[in-house]
Amino acid sequence: MSGASSGRADGVTSGPADGIASGTGADAVPAGAAAPDSSPDAAPSATPATAYHRLATLRPAWSRPAKPLLSLGAALLAYVVLSSVVLVTAVLLLAVVPGVNIARGVTSGDPTSPLDVGLALAMGAMWLPAGIVGVRVGGWRPLGTAWSVAARLRPDRSLLLAGAGGGLAVVVLAALAGMLAGAPDAAGSGASIPQLLLVVLLVLVLAPVQAIGLELSLRGTVMQALGTWLRSPVLPVLAGTAVMLIGRDLIPAVLLPALALGLSAGVLAWKTGGLELPIALTTTLTVLAHLVGGFGAGSGAGSGVGAVGAAAAAPGTSAAALSVPAAAAPEAALAGGITGAIALALLTGLLVVWIGRREGVALLEPVTRPAGQQAPDPVHI
Repeated sequence: MSGASSGRADGVTSGPADGIASGTGADAVPAGAAAPDSSPDAAPSATPATAYHRLATLRPAWSRPAKPLLSLGAALLAYVVLSSVVLVTAVLLLAVVPGVNIARGVTSGDPTSPLDVGLALAMGAMWLPAGIVGVRVGGWRPLGTAWSVAARLRPDRSLLLAGAGGGLAVVVLAALAGMLAGAPDAAGSGASIPQLLLVVLLVLVLAPVQAIGLELSLRGTVMQALGTWLRSPVLPVLAGTAVMLIGRDLIPAVLLPALALGLSAGVLAWKTGGLELPIALTTTLTVLAHLVGGFGAGSGAGSGVGAVGAAAAAPGTSAAALSVPAAAAPEAALAGGITGAIALALLTGLLVVWIGRREGVALLEPVTRPAGQQAPDPVHI
């Protein structure tokens, strides 16, 4: 089955988003004829084709003027509370461990430290429940509307493979750029094998959760909140990108790939009509950046990839800045960051063209929820 046909089988279609139902005269649908939220059997012709960032407009109750602010406020409040609980719990546990420097262990930015890596990823993983709270409680709508235009996560292997393969290519290019730029100290980190294996375990468990949470919060919450007010996807994409810069090390080596990744994830979420591809891309970048940064700490490759890892990290965590080994090799980190940003921009362009051909949509048109398809059932509890 071709990609286009599989996309339509998943209950999505292509074409101009937010179109107007056709019909004039006796066949026209009156403006006030739309069924209220309490009736899930709304007239199919009353629902236009809807792009991903506009899914909160499927029902009037979801797009009331205050709902975007409630969604954003609920998500932010939930993250602040949950991340504070994680941080305080870690500090309290470390306080009873003899011989542990709490401040140094938590804020050192050591990519070979299970404590530092685990705490940063655990705090970043709190974006997942925060995003759920923002959509489900603040927006008071089904969580599925934040995943895709099909109101669920679509089992599309080609999107996942494209995101993973693209992320791998970006990391490889960043590592090569950092290696060519060189590093002043390539003696290695001196970390033990058990220590590095524990880092690997933590990364494999927590990095995917963090990536899913970031995409759900920054695209499912932020983009769709602004999409309630705006038909154009430009400002919603830019807003999600801007949030990525909060609490981040704003030096060129980190800022450039962070901007590129934020724009890439936003554009791909809009173009594909869901979060599957951005999740795969962000997960791959996060996992590989931590692994290369840990095993290659102190090398040019590790410093180059470290810039990409800092760009993909959760805002406000210790991982959102260059690690100590990467900061010690600024030329390699800058080379990796610039190369990663360029690679992400090229990757995004290629994926947009590929998606357009696969789904049969024009370059500036997204995959949408079909016109006339019944909106998901309203939330009652």
